[in-house]
Amino acid sequence: MDKKRILIALSIAAVLIPAFSLVPCSWPIGLVGMLLFAGVGTWEFFGLLNAGGVKTSTKWGIGSGLVFVAATWFHMTGHLSNSLLWCILLLVIVSNFFRILAYTDLRKGLDSCMGTILGVVYVPLLWSFVVRLFLCGDLSKPGWAAFYVILCMKLADSGGYFFGTRFGKHKLAPTISPKKSWEGLLGGIVFCVAVNVLWVFISKGKLNSTIPLPIGHALVLGVLFPIVGTLGDLVESLFKRAVDVKDSNTMVYGLGGILDMVDSILFAAPMLYIYIELFLK
Repeated sequence: MDKKRILIALSIAAVLIPAFSLVPCSWPIGLVGMLLFAGVGTWEFFGLLNAGGVKTSTKWGIGSGLVFVAATWFHMTGHLSNSLLWCILLLVIVSNFFRILAYTDLRKGLDSCMGTILGVVYVPLLWSFVVRLFLCGDLSKPGWAAFYVILCMKLADSGGYFFGTRFGKHKLAPTISPKKSWEGLLGGIVFCVAVNVLWVFISKGKLNSTIPLPIGHALVLGVLFPIVGTLGDLVESLFKRAVDVKDSNTMVYGLGGILDMVDSILFAAPMLYIYIELFLK
């Protein structure tokens, strides 16, 4: 990510994240926003696969993925049981397998089916953890855990860019993302640890109003976020390199597409949610 992209991403985050954090979860704008990001991101991913010759069931995949994202929202707000939520996910996956029957060439049908399921898992399923973070804790004060993970990832990106452009000599994954370096990863860790320490100081050791964030756990997360986020960046870079595409879209000036903005968050959000469930509750 170059300097212009970093500045634009931070500017967008500075406006949108606090706004979302102040929106009551009873308002439909929160759900609509989550569905919009998931829908556009899934559409962009299917575009990458289609450019690579894998013809996906785009409308079916986007629709079924959004059903699961919406179901996650209603589960977290107490309107849907956990067992029913995972039944919906199972139905989403199984329904895509039945799409094979629409193909006379079963090989093409299987390729399309697996590509569609990959898209549903890669974007809506992973994005559903952003929804979980947005709504975890006190529902009258939503958004802070999602704010936290996005803030950490964007500042880790900034640290990675700063260190990578100045000190980057040892390539991290030259065949997938030639610009990424071990020095950049270290810079991301330094920036992320710093913002975690600052968060603990300002919040008095809380992730949100109900979930604690002791300094020890904050330091661990400060190290984990850049590592997991870099993995997310590399996975998307692998997809784009496989189909010879620079950006997933050109929707956002200077940033590419929605998927380019959230690739690291798609991996960091599940990690944080699992960490909360294991160690902070």
